[in-house]
Amino acid sequence: MKRLIPATLIFIFIIAVCIGAHMYVDNACDQTINDIENYYNQSITGDELEEKWQERKENMALFVNHNFLDKISVYIGQLTLTEEEDNSPEFDTVYKNIESILELIKAEQKFALHSFY
Repeated sequence: MKRLIPATLIFIFIIAVCIGAHMYVDNACDQTINDIENYYNQSITGDELEEKWQERKENMALFVNHNFLDKISVYIGQLTLTEEEDNSPEFDTVYKNIESILELIKAEQKFALHSFY
């Protein structure tokens, strides 16, 4: 019985960390989409967009596949270049690529039975 209480507390702590990580990743993905939309509306500059993404990327690296984060970094770099050239169709294409990767990240973070095996 002495071992059951610490084991239960550790189990509850692990579940809380998993739920917190899931909520953080979802929130970070939503904030990234909002930042890109603000960049398109010229509310923030390209440097601010890249700076915000780098902060989120470092924190998300604990929970997310690094390949996804690297692809998003490349696409955000392309996004700032396409906007400087005033190429709206290219901006839309890059935006859709970033959005699809962020949705894939969210889908991977969802709790499912196959996540445990």
